[in-house]
Amino acid sequence: MTTSKEAIMEKMEKLQKEQELCFTIPETFGGGAAIVQLNPNAGKRYILKVAKDLETARSSSPYWSHDKAKHIAKWVADRLGSLTP
Repeated sequence: MTTSKEAIMEKMEKLQKEQELCFTIPETFGGGAAIVQLNPNAGKRYILKVAKDLETARSSSPYWSHDKAKHIAKWVADRLGSLTP
């Protein structure tokens, strides 16, 4: 089930250090996984990591970072990201 931009933003704003939101991206948009985390370094607040699977995404470099949740949430929602438990 895809997750709305608003629901993603709400979950992002509740993230604590070391927590992450994991999404699966359907094949229509290239497939794979997207992970949203808080940035552990100074600067931008959220980071997005993308790869073909969750383990690779966790160890990859950030694809994008932004200080506002809505921009990253929109990217995930536009690609029909489905939140994984």
